Amino acid sequence: METAIIGLPRSGKTTTFNALSGMRGGASEYGGRARGGALAEVRVPDHRVEQLYDLFRPKKKTLATVLFKDLQVQITDDGGISAASLAELRSADAVTLVLRAFENEAVPHDLGSVNPLRDFNRLLDALVFSDYEVADRRLERLLKEGKKAEREYQRLEKIRERLEAGRLLGRSFLTAEDRKLFAGFAFLTAKPLIVVANTGERSVPTTALGEAVVDRQLTLFHIQGEAEMEIAQLDSEEQGEFLEHLGIDEPVKDRFLRTIYAELNLISFLTAGEDEVRAWSIVRDTPAMRAAGKIHSDLERGFIRAEVVEWRKLVEAGGFAEAKRGGMMRLEGKAYPVKDGDVLTIRFNV
Repeated sequence: METAIIGLPRSGKTTTFNALSGMRGGASEYGGRARGGALAEVRVPDHRVEQLYDLFRPKKKTLATVLFKDLQVQITDDGGISAASLAELRSADAVTLVLRAFENEAVPHDLGSVNPLRDFNRLLDALVFSDYEVADRRLERLLKEGKKAEREYQRLEKIRERLEAGRLLGRSFLTAEDRKLFAGFAFLTAKPLIVVANTGERSVPTTALGEAVVDRQLTLFHIQGEAEMEIAQLDSEEQGEFLEHLGIDEPVKDRFLRTIYAELNLISFLTAGEDEVRAWSIVRDTPAMRAAGKIHSDLERGFIRAEVVEWRKLVEAGGFAEAKRGGMMRLEGKAYPVKDGDVLTIRFNV
C-alpha cells in the first residue's frame, strides 16, 4: 500500500516523511527514490505477530509494511499539478496533504503568511483541476469518436460537472462499476485524502482548517513535525520520555499508520509456522481465495479451502494441533470474508 506525501514548499512535508519513516538524510538512507522524492517502506507494528512468534519460534517474523513516498509536486500557472509528478501521485493508494501550521521567521512562507486553510484549499484545488483535465480530455475524444450515447461519456459528464463545481469525487460518488470503468484514470480526488496539520512550538490556530476538513468529509491529523522527527531518530527505549514531555502517548508513526489503515479500510491476516510468522494487509472482507493470492499466486489459482483460526485462540490453545482438538479451527471456502486477526492455512492444488 502506497501513500504519497505532498505539500507546498516549506510546509514540513519532508519533516513529516522523516518522522514517519524514522529516517533522515540523503537518498541512500531511504528504501529508494521516486522521480520526485524519497521512498520509505515502514513496518506496521503488530503485537499479534510478536505473540505468534513467541509461540512458534520460527526462523523469521515479517510485519506488514506501508510505502511512503515523499513527492515534490509543482502547481502549474493554471492551478493544476505538473505532469512530471502526476504519474507518481496517481499510482498511490492514498494522498497525504501536509499543511504548515507553525510560525518561524527563519523559514518564511512562500505566500507571505502562514494560513493552513488557504494552503488546504490551494492543494485541493490543484487535485480537483488535475482530475478535471483528465475527464475533459477524455470527453473530447469520446465526442470525436461518436460515443456520446455510451455510458462512459454520460458518467464522465457527471464527473466533470462535479469537479467543475470544485467538489471532490470522494469514495461514495463513484459506483463500483465506475471504479472499474475508470480505473486507468486513477482520479486523485477519489483516493483517500489525509490532511496533516504540521504544528510546532509556535503553532497557529487550526480551527477553521478543522471545520473545512470535516465539511469535505476528510480526516485531520496533527503532528508536531520537528519535535516528532527528532524523537523518531531515537531508539525506541529513549522515545517514551520525550513523547511524554510533548503530552503524546505513542510515536507518530504508530498513530499515523492506524489512520492509514482506517482510511484505506485495511486489516491484517496472519500466517504462522516453523519457517515464518507474517502479517498480510488486505482490504476488509477480502474473499479468502484472493487473500491466498496475496501470499502467492499459486495459492489463489489452486485454492481448495482455508483453515481459519482466530489468532488469540491459537495462542491460548498452544498451537494448531491443540486448536484443532479444541474445535477452534474451521474450514472456509473461497468466498469467506477474511477478518482482522484471522490465521490462515491455505489448502491448494495446482
